[in-house]
Amino acid sequence: MAINEKVIPISDVKMGIKAETSFGVGLDSSGNDGTAYRQLNIVQPSKPTFNITRESRLLSGRGTVKNAADTLINMRGGTVTTPFEMVATPKLLVQHLALVGQEHSETGSTVHTTEFDGTSNATYVGGSLSGNIPHTVNLAYYPAAGEGIKVCGAMASDLSLSCDYGSNAGYLSMSGNYFSGFSKTETTSTALEQTFDGTWVDPETSYYHIGGLTTKQLECEDSAAVDLVLKGFNFNISNGVNRVGFNANGNAEAYAIPEYVITGDITIKHDANFDYGSGANVIQDFLDGDTLTLALKWGDGTVDAAGEMNILAEIQYTGDPAQDISENGLFHTLAFECVQNGSTEALKIECINGESQSAW
Repeated sequence: MAINEKVIPISDVKMGIKAETSFGVGLDSSGNDGTAYRQLNIVQPSKPTFNITRESRLLSGRGTVKNAADTLINMRGGTVTTPFEMVATPKLLVQHLALVGQEHSETGSTVHTTEFDGTSNATYVGGSLSGNIPHTVNLAYYPAAGEGIKVCGAMASDLSLSCDYGSNAGYLSMSGNYFSGFSKTETTSTALEQTFDGTWVDPETSYYHIGGLTTKQLECEDSAAVDLVLKGFNFNISNGVNRVGFNANGNAEAYAIPEYVITGDITIKHDANFDYGSGANVIQDFLDGDTLTLALKWGDGTVDAAGEMNILAEIQYTGDPAQDISENGLFHTLAFECVQNGSTEALKIECINGESQSAW
């Protein structure tokens, strides 16, 4: 057979997600999805990786070379993982927070809230849905007609939110990994060789820029919150999801979520508000194990207009504050973890996007 000159640039590959109406079930069992996928604004989409069991054995009587007939491959009981990285938009951010946090509420079909408080976040995924929680999606990877991969039962095992003047032009970015316990392909679930004929919803073009932050405040030495000069921040959310059980096809019957771990860091200017002196000593906060409130807000704090968002975190420093030295002056890099503080959530993110979760 002659060679084929076909070349597919990475920019031709589409990736998209759409919410499942039932845990791990393909939304169109025929293979041609008739409902819309929300396209992910990923620069270089990554193929889903099937983590299944393969055992290559050298049996007695076969000599010194393994025989092809003695290889065992089992798709049941495996997982599927897919990394992602993109600039955050209001709709994608809200949905990915629900995918990693398994908690969500909304007001007026426009203001969405995800919080991490030790009691509200789901400890398992499976069974019936209430208000789209627990939340899983169909994930589409689509290089060309007939080459698509549909992964069912996908949630986010981890999500990182980062915003820095030196990265992605200063826009808020999110990255992480999708996780699925549906590694056994079938017509009504995870499937290969798909043609996704349904409508694709284009990514939004609304973003969050670090220069648009209107509130940047942090407590220091148990004082009231004071303003800071910000260089960048990161939040890393992980839920430790694991698959549980085997259905009739060998796919997961549920997922277990043992612990939500939230870590991060923030780089702020060394000045009279945050230094090594009395009353503003970031080193003393670390040594004392203080719990401090961090507030980052786009907008006036009410979250009632397009583009507004509040990030509220209760943080404890996890290491001696490091120095970040550049031509801009002396900065601190404060590594932290988010912790529940009485009735105050470890992390709470409110965002407005003008769409109810029912449209997911």
